[in-house]
Amino acid sequence: MIIKTQAEHQQALLKILQASGQFDQEGLAYVADTLEAHFKNPDEAIWLTAIDEEPVGVAYCAAEAMTSGTWNLLMLWIKEGFDGQGFGKALVEQIEKELAHRQARLLIVETSQLPEFESARQFYARLNFTLEAEVKNFFDAGDNKLIYTKSLK
Repeated sequence: MIIKTQAEHQQALLKILQASGQFDQEGLAYVADTLEAHFKNPDEAIWLTAIDEEPVGVAYCAAEAMTSGTWNLLMLWIKEGFDGQGFGKALVEQIEKELAHRQARLLIVETSQLPEFESARQFYARLNFTLEAEVKNFFDAGDNKLIYTKSLK
């Protein structure tokens, strides 16, 4: 089940992100602050939670500043042990439905070209995202950012 993220999901979602090993304390604090801002102004960004008796995934999408109808899927994360069960696809599909109501025209997602992100790249390709650009040494030396896009109209 995919629902709008509620305040009571925050700690479980932060634990999922921390357990992934991909977020340091600064990154977790940023996510916590961003969630807090969302709860104060829920109409600005989109936060969704995948539930399987408890939170098992999260998606966060925000409008790109100074664009017309472009949104960025800034976070899509599934709890270890729940990947491959359709939660990621369901979260992206719900993001796309939410964006249709907002007359969005383009969805962007960014990921790393490192080998450990190969499954993410394959996932986005299966959902009809197109590799649009590569920014060399973006995340760190030797860690390029890959930018995928999907037309929503």
